[in-house]
Amino acid sequence: MRIITLFFFFLLLTNCKGDEVSEVTKETQEQIDAKTISQKDIEVLRYTDFGLSMDSQKAVNDWQKFQELNTQVELLKKGDLAYFGGEALLLKTFLLEFMTEMPKPLQTNEILARITALDTKAQKLNSLLLLSTIAKAERLQAIKEFLITVSNLNLQINKKFEFEKNNVLKPE
Repeated sequence: MRIITLFFFFLLLTNCKGDEVSEVTKETQEQIDAKTISQKDIEVLRYTDFGLSMDSQKAVNDWQKFQELNTQVELLKKGDLAYFGGEALLLKTFLLEFMTEMPKPLQTNEILARITALDTKAQKLNSLLLLSTIAKAERLQAIKEFLITVSNLNLQINKKFEFEKNNVLKPE
């Protein structure tokens, strides 16, 4: 009889512990879901997304780093944060190569300024994505700022070729 009583007591203790563990797991999963950025979260961001004109596309067609940037931006829009949340050195190296491999016709002060802004926003995004303690809203704001910067770069490239096409002279 004593053995049966001890068995039930042991069974009762193990069942109680099991309930507490599952509640802690539930809370942790809810916390993870609250911090995870999904494609839906990114789709909700409001900004003007400029694409490239035909002339601009021809000009950047051979610029491999620009094509790679566009690929990574599309992945980012789908909620894949791996590239921009990865190692900072890889991103810095990419951005340096992005600037140095830039075609000569695109090397204007306006476009270079947009690339400098792109560099800054990409590094800010990287640092915020690397830290798990940063709030989801703040990380989403950094994603939005980065996407706006990419869009502004596209707009500036478009403007360059539009001005050239229209033969607009700049005041000296």
